[in-house]
Amino acid sequence: MEFMEAVLRRRTYRGQFADKPISQKDLDVIIEAARWSPSPFNTQPWEMLIITEQESKNALADLMLKSMASQMADAHFLHDVGRWMNLSKDEWERRGEGVLIDDHLDVPGFIKDKTKLHPLMKNAKNMSFLGKLGLGKLGAAKFAGLIRKTPLIIVILMDTQKKSPGENRIMWEIMGMGAIMENILLAAASLNIGTHFVNATLETQKDRDKLKQIFSIPANYEPVCLLRVGYLQKPPDTSVRLKPERFVHYERFQSGGKR
Repeated sequence: MEFMEAVLRRRTYRGQFADKPISQKDLDVIIEAARWSPSPFNTQPWEMLIITEQESKNALADLMLKSMASQMADAHFLHDVGRWMNLSKDEWERRGEGVLIDDHLDVPGFIKDKTKLHPLMKNAKNMSFLGKLGLGKLGAAKFAGLIRKTPLIIVILMDTQKKSPGENRIMWEIMGMGAIMENILLAAASLNIGTHFVNATLETQKDRDKLKQIFSIPANYEPVCLLRVGYLQKPPDTSVRLKPERFVHYERFQSGGKR
């Protein structure tokens, strides 16, 4: 697969993967792509934890269930989510950013026009009330089920003792971690392997500490990303992006990214 084909094909895949393990040959390609990621001063501040055992996946799924249920009862979190949620494909394509509600929530079938949910999305207190009643567990159970059935999970860790030089070192370290994640995503896409961020378990320090306890991760390593990984059963879904004129500037910054 050509490089740009892999770039354009990569998606966050939220469906079921094919029921077969990732081959060691393909996993080695992903690891090699990760190994050659750029980092500040070549510090390579990362570690990869590969998870395939069912007991481990079940433990992660249980943690996910609790994490997502808590988030659905958090008004501040839901307010932030609502800003990026699009209620129809037309709205999504017009904005060119954010996510489609159908990819994240199972909206009841009797709601034919999802755009009528805009007042609810803007009122996080109402949404958090529903979460506190336990409705948040429904969506959480769906994602937890996906984790239990996924062929492989990759936990990407940052070694906090590998500090980049300079006052702005945290920014450079974040750039390095972003680079390894992108290399992993593109290598997977080139192999017809889907990836799915399952980072709800990383939102709070309490949950991150629990994750580290489950997988015996030393204190100086910080979990940065969790990826659900598996072979695709169908082509990835479409997505949207901002047009270049919305974010590309020439010579001087202009509002809206106009040339």
